[in-house]
Amino acid sequence: MFTVIRRFFTETTNKAAAIVGNHAFNDFDGLIDSLITGDGRNAARASRSLFEHLINYCEVASSEVAAERYIAHRAVTAESLSKLNRGLTRLKGKEYRKERQRLSKLGRESENDLRSAIAKFGKSFRRDWASRNLRDRAVAHGYGDDYEVYRLLSQVTHGSGGGVLGSYIRISGSAIHRTGGPSLELAIISYLEGITFFRNFAREIETRQSIPTSGLVKALNDAIDYWPDYRKMLQALDKETWPSEPPPSPAPVMALYPGGGIRWFLWEPALMLLKLAQRPAEADWIEEQFKKKIASGELTFPDLGGRPITSAVHDLHVSPLAEAEWFPADAIFIPQQPPSKVAWFNPK
Repeated sequence: MFTVIRRFFTETTNKAAAIVGNHAFNDFDGLIDSLITGDGRNAARASRSLFEHLINYCEVASSEVAAERYIAHRAVTAESLSKLNRGLTRLKGKEYRKERQRLSKLGRESENDLRSAIAKFGKSFRRDWASRNLRDRAVAHGYGDDYEVYRLLSQVTHGSGGGVLGSYIRISGSAIHRTGGPSLELAIISYLEGITFFRNFAREIETRQSIPTSGLVKALNDAIDYWPDYRKMLQALDKETWPSEPPPSPAPVMALYPGGGIRWFLWEPALMLLKLAQRPAEADWIEEQFKKKIASGELTFPDLGGRPITSAVHDLHVSPLAEAEWFPADAIFIPQQPPSKVAWFNPK
């Protein structure tokens, strides 16, 4: 691959094509890193970008006007950078003056180029360098069938409702979100699609610039052939890492104190915290049943040391008091006994 990259930048006279290649080679490197670690979200973003680079390369390599527009659009980027002054207020003294001067100079230098480009290509040029949308370009260059895959991968970048593949499932009706972990389902999709897009990019380089890429294409095809094994391994790993049951959800807790009073709390088991809550509407009946159960002697408790007898009440909603603060759950739970081991009584 290094030989192809070296020859590409050495022999490419089309400046626009060279910049597209810069994007493609770097994003492919990022794709491989993400696939190795199972980081499906970043792999999906890289794969999506590789499709755009493939289409953009075909566009600028086949049209001098498109190549000119692509290079001219750098003035739009420069203008945006010149207005990126949010950090100025965080700088002081010489550092502040130097950065302000740099941004001002960047704005002045881009102004004439941008004005000329808009005059030549029209007001819509500021929005997009290309004269036609990505789908039309993809169809024109023979990659229209891949556009739907691009749209699927775009759901991650756009934050769409379906873009949480691999980091969200439902178990027994409960929504389970995975954060800070790998999105293996997306990695499986991105492996096949991203490498295929880059393989096609390599083929286009040879077709359009006569730079030999057959060795690279063969290696990429070998990687594509390995996809079923990659898929099988990640599916097995994914099955092991997801829980078989939903993790414990926040639950109401009522606490019967030695003096006979009852207070309600919201318990967050994942954080082992409690917060004082409003007494629910159903409290009268539930508290009465709870007290009868305790008085019957059916439940036995160790020495609580003045702590209340507590019970989680599932399938009930309580609202925490806004002015209340979270506190450690072991402040009222049985000492040195995890709440999951407590014989919870559920009167409902």
